[in-house]
Amino acid sequence: MRWVIPFHDCLGRLACMGNPETGLVECLYKGNKTSAVLAVGETFTVERQDIVTIITRVATHDFKVESRKKAA
Repeated sequence: MRWVIPFHDCLGRLACMGNPETGLVECLYKGNKTSAVLAVGETFTVERQDIVTIITRVATHDFKVESRKKAA
């Protein structure tokens, strides 16, 4: 069974979903779907309005999420 975990930005909005087993990260925003399979050490960046969210695959079954407001 495939399971995913939600990644939220610093405002609590859903940024994307990820599967820690496969490294698959998927984003759906305004009808556009973007996906990538991350190897350990790779990152996926989501920029929405003035928020930047960076998802990093830090281990085979673990992600790290950083989110911040864009610098002016």
